[in-house]
Amino acid sequence: MACSIAENFGQNLNELIVASEISGETDWSDPKQVIPLFNDISITLNNLCRNETAIQKPFLIQPVWKTIGKSPRLAENCLDVFVWSDLAFVRFILSIADLSENCLKITRPTRTAIWLYKMLLDICQNGKFNHEQIIDTCSFNTKNDKAFSSSGQITNPFMKSTRLETPIILKSEIKKIILGGGQELLSPERRFDAILYNSPELFL
Repeated sequence: MACSIAENFGQNLNELIVASEISGETDWSDPKQVIPLFNDISITLNNLCRNETAIQKPFLIQPVWKTIGKSPRLAENCLDVFVWSDLAFVRFILSIADLSENCLKITRPTRTAIWLYKMLLDICQNGKFNHEQIIDTCSFNTKNDKAFSSSGQITNPFMKSTRLETPIILKSEIKKIILGGGQELLSPERRFDAILYNSPELFL
């Protein structure tokens, strides 16, 4: 995402990055030194989202599946996808990150905002960034196995659309997507996997 944004804004990226509180002595592994930077991070990411000249690019394809109410039965129209643009995803991160300077703990979403900001800052200052080093340095005592996760209740306001109310792919088409008995290799502990695994009639 940082690369996509940097390519998008080009030389203009420098004008959007706010770094009033950063010095060469900033220890990015220390929450006490990073939390005071939250205002700069928030302003910078908001600058990106509000820039009228920005050209958004597709960034993430999110699968969508629909059941009948809260039951484990798939709706007739059950599968679709939602495509996040790079800047839409920045806006989403901003909405779930706690960038208040009064925050007591750096959460995964907040850490993701920090990662993105640091990568963009390094691009402006050095023309490149080391993503592995940034992720390792800015772990803040939380595992680096994933950036963050988010429930449907949180993403729904961003994804809500008439199209997704009636997903385009029918459940009868699932057997054309999962081939060669692939449903037997799914992990039943995951809800969607379990629905497919326990619905052999879908593959007849």
